[in-house]
Amino acid sequence: MKSLVIVDYGSGNLHSVQQSVSRVANELKEEWTIKTSSDPKEVLKSDYIILPGVGNFADCRQSLAEIQDMEQVLETRVQEQAVPFLGICVGMQLMATKGFEGNLVSGLNWIDGSVLPLSPKPKVEYKIPHMGWNKVSICNFNHSLSSKLANDLFYYFVHSYHFVPDNFNDCLAFTDYGEHVTAIIARDNKIGTQFHPEKSQKAGLNLISAFLNWHI
Repeated sequence: MKSLVIVDYGSGNLHSVQQSVSRVANELKEEWTIKTSSDPKEVLKSDYIILPGVGNFADCRQSLAEIQDMEQVLETRVQEQAVPFLGICVGMQLMATKGFEGNLVSGLNWIDGSVLPLSPKPKVEYKIPHMGWNKVSICNFNHSLSSKLANDLFYYFVHSYHFVPDNFNDCLAFTDYGEHVTAIIARDNKIGTQFHPEKSQKAGLNLISAFLNWHI
């Protein structure tokens, strides 16, 4: 029996994420326990962790910090014990060193980089926020998860800021929105998607399946 916890810190599309993950898990050979929880003790004993996120970087960061012991538990499980981790949208951005949405705010600093406003060119052709379906292309085939992902599929995006890694090798896949936009960030046991796999139909379910079948 494997366990997965979707972290509830008041800043995520929790119902849709749990529905999508449960749907995929039910089709796998192994038995899964899927929970949405704000209890650090549940996160501490989970085998897989998902951190969703919707809204403002600073607000999400504060909401996460307000749950006693949650950041320390995430640090232990993800950074020290290397359990598979998936961040979605702002949940992905929180892995950065810092974010500039509103005030400058420190991130979890798991992957070096900054969360910056989108600046497509020419601006007249691209609306902000970026909302809609975009093709995602894999650019780093060395990461252990890249071989499990199909290339050049379309996923659903809703965002005004994006993760700019200091090391381009941390970008597993990108999309073109008038500039190079990191679509999937990945380092070791950590992966994050700027798009919403739970809203991306079959392509999104395939990514969730790859994550659940990922063995570090």
